[in-house]
Amino acid sequence: MEQAAALEAALANTTRLVQGIGDDQWDNPTPCQKWNVRQLVTHTAGVIANFRNGAKNEPVAGNPDDFALGADPGATMATLSAETVAAWRERGELDSTVKLGDNEFPGVVGISINMLDAYVHGWDIARATGQDARLDDGLCSGILGFAEQAVPASPREGDNFHAVVPTPDDATAPDRLLAHLGRQP
Repeated sequence: MEQAAALEAALANTTRLVQGIGDDQWDNPTPCQKWNVRQLVTHTAGVIANFRNGAKNEPVAGNPDDFALGADPGATMATLSAETVAAWRERGELDSTVKLGDNEFPGVVGISINMLDAYVHGWDIARATGQDARLDDGLCSGILGFAEQAVPASPREGDNFHAVVPTPDDATAPDRLLAHLGRQP
């Protein structure tokens, strides 16, 4: 699957999950221990906004944890997702450098991080709100290939990723991806 199409699918799924959050679920705990649902959605939307700007060679939108979700977070996520996919498509090539604040990396790495972050946080949102994450095997396989290169199995320090969770040899691609990132599938 072409990278922008894969990102579009990942963002569409995460948007669906944000739109499915019940009014009484915004304070629920998430698999990301430092964030409740609202904080996780805020962070996820802020990261998407920053990658949108990075794809357009514009300065970051700000600290992702301070992003303004507005009165309708589902609509905000839908708009951000569409703008981000459009920015990557308009950029076209993925060889040149993308800047996100002080960080610089090739565009192909940027779009891959954008996809990994949004898609896996979508699963976190689903887990926290009792929704079906509906992770796609093909998309997870592609993201896992990137994750295995970008997120080494050790050492794992800080809040981003916990230790790799062992999985059976016949585990699905979604389970392998989540387990690699320290989540209990």
